[in-house]
Amino acid sequence: MAKRKVFKTIKGFLYMIIGCGLLLTLFNSMVTVYQHQDEIAILKKEKAAVTKEKKALENEIDLLNDEDYVTRYARENYVFTRDGEQVSIIPGVK
Repeated sequence: MAKRKVFKTIKGFLYMIIGCGLLLTLFNSMVTVYQHQDEIAILKKEKAAVTKEKKALENEIDLLNDEDYVTRYARENYVFTRDGEQVSIIPGVK
């Protein structure tokens, strides 16, 4: 009878240890899932920003394919002149 009582006690402790191990594994898995969800949210925001930047760059490419736009852009930003034209730069005026 004493052997059965000891066996039941050992059996109970084994079940508790196994149960605690399973709960610990479950908890670690939950933490990992929440961390990945945060990473996914951050990456979605970055994807939206990159997509917006890509559209802006595609729009700029379309504009740079237009010869009139390129000429106007060069005249405004790089003091590009036509033949016989002179440019005077006035300080403080943009």
